[in-house]
Amino acid sequence: MGEVFERAFKFYEQREKIVKEINTYRQAIPIIEQQMQPFQDSMSWKELELRMNDLKPEFFNQIGLTITYQVLKESLNECLRLEKSINKLS
Repeated sequence: MGEVFERAFKFYEQREKIVKEINTYRQAIPIIEQQMQPFQDSMSWKELELRMNDLKPEFFNQIGLTITYQVLKESLNECLRLEKSINKLS
């Protein structure tokens, strides 16, 4: 009988862990989408630079998108660097 309770308890623990992960995704994804919304509109490079400062890594990290956040930040920085170097040549 004790073995049945132990297996049931392990199942319950696993279930709770999965439910917690699902809830984390449910909370974090809309916040990430909200953070990304300004980047979908047409904007100047200066606006882009200002908006990049508003990106918050903690929500990306919360659902295992740490690398996505880093790549996004680096890509946006590279775009700005290239734009500035083009402007210097003009």
